[in-house]
Amino acid sequence: MKGLTTRHFMDTLCDCGEPDEYISEFLRVHPTAIVTNDIIDLIENRKSVADLSIQLLGKEPEHFLRIAKELQRYKIKSINLNCGCPMPKISRKGVGGTLLTELNTMDDIISILSNNIDIPISVKTRIGYRDPKEFDIILDHLMKHRLSAVYVHARTVKGMYGEPVNFEYVKIAKAALRCHVIANGDVKTAQEAVNIIKETNADGVMIGRAAISNPWIFRQINELTNKAKVFIPAGEDYLDFIEKLQNVSEEFSLTDFQKTSSMKKYAIPIAEFVDPLGSFPYYIRRATTLQDLTNMCKNFFMKKYEIIT
Repeated sequence: MKGLTTRHFMDTLCDCGEPDEYISEFLRVHPTAIVTNDIIDLIENRKSVADLSIQLLGKEPEHFLRIAKELQRYKIKSINLNCGCPMPKISRKGVGGTLLTELNTMDDIISILSNNIDIPISVKTRIGYRDPKEFDIILDHLMKHRLSAVYVHARTVKGMYGEPVNFEYVKIAKAALRCHVIANGDVKTAQEAVNIIKETNADGVMIGRAAISNPWIFRQINELTNKAKVFIPAGEDYLDFIEKLQNVSEEFSLTDFQKTSSMKKYAIPIAEFVDPLGSFPYYIRRATTLQDLTNMCKNFFMKKYEIIT
């Protein structure tokens, strides 16, 4: 998720329980694109030892190859082709989810990468551009290639994030493809993740927004899978996580307003998760300084969890 799943967030997540694999924010591929410093920093300086795949978004096969050859110099698990981003400003450029309307271009990108680099190729897709009936054709194209994994967001591109998720299509993909198939789309809790894997026979789940609101979700999934006691975070855990994120923001030359805006990106999902019907999210949205936001978090969690200092 652009601007959220940064190296610094991943570093903070290390203490909560990590996923088996991270996929980077997308790197835009175009005629003058380069492997940016933030991607290099993520690869070389991250605290995590979990696998890392680099996501690329574009439409020109020759430029994909140029960027992929640069990435071959680094230790990464795979190059992930984004064929699912539904955002209008992305779709208008003919990239992301729009590639599902140009499947021959998708084929050309995968083929030129597979034939010229050693890094495994994975694909992030949706189940259609406008209609799930398109999924059979999408699968026909994906089946032609040697892929390490396909991540299936079980909505259409036009469905954005409001359309109901239909994980039946993940089950269909798993039966058709010879690679790993990963389920994606509004997986909110560890129990949901475990249920989806069981129901679809998927090889795993891809989680984005829920990892912001509940950074312990990957640990909880592992505990449920292994029938171990599931960790339930206390107030101190939330405050510790928020403090670590805040300490990261202090490393940059930002104004207090910028730091506050940055922290809100994380604090608002947390507030909505722990207090969905209460006033905590309302007040977090209206914090005007970093100190205000910090005090609101301390007051809420100390009161809710009866923390004694």
